[in-house]
Amino acid sequence: MSCLDYRRALLAGEPETDAMRAHRLACTGCDGFSREHQAFERDLRRALEVPVPLGFGQRLASSVSPAPEPATLPHPDRRRFLAAAASVAVASGAGLYFWLDRDDPLALACISFVMREEAKSIMMGAMPRDEAARAFGGTLPLERLERIGQIRHVAPCPFNGGTAYHVVLAVPQDKVTLLVMPGTHVAARSRALREGLHAAVVPLAGGAVGIVASSRAVVAAVTGAVRPDA
Repeated sequence: MSCLDYRRALLAGEPETDAMRAHRLACTGCDGFSREHQAFERDLRRALEVPVPLGFGQRLASSVSPAPEPATLPHPDRRRFLAAAASVAVASGAGLYFWLDRDDPLALACISFVMREEAKSIMMGAMPRDEAARAFGGTLPLERLERIGQIRHVAPCPFNGGTAYHVVLAVPQDKVTLLVMPGTHVAARSRALREGLHAAVVPLAGGAVGIVASSRAVVAAVTGAVRPDA
């Protein structure tokens, strides 16, 4: 189990498995993260423990209309799509830039965000799809992401001295974190490897996107799929 797998499972509220416990006991970073998460949960429960006025539930239920059914994200055959994207990346040599000797600072910052800030971002809640499409659709259209995988979370977050948009994308092979950075211009693709996580930063029209996953092949495949000409 990687640090990323452990933290996502913890954040999802899953009971601690033997694999999670073994990882936590061997990893001081995740052990500290677990302690912080438990303290946050305790503080949150204490903050919510307030007396409810008599009859408040009935008054609330009578004043709220039933919520509409949430829109269902499309579920195309993503496995075939990602396999094709990976093949294109390898055939064109796009994957070669990943594994040079020097880690890129911006790609390292993306890994640092996943390790230290992703859980907090998810706990703060997601933004509506339409709002997200307006916010960064000119840099990376949501429709393109939905062809790659299922969007599990999207929200603005402070990153690299500005605002990025944090996206968690579920693909058949893994879960992938993307940091969409409108207005951030990079000259070329770059990469980093740290703490078992692989990252790439890809220039796009009007900005850039950072891609982080525990699999190098998945990062390469998603990189090929988010290109404007993909």
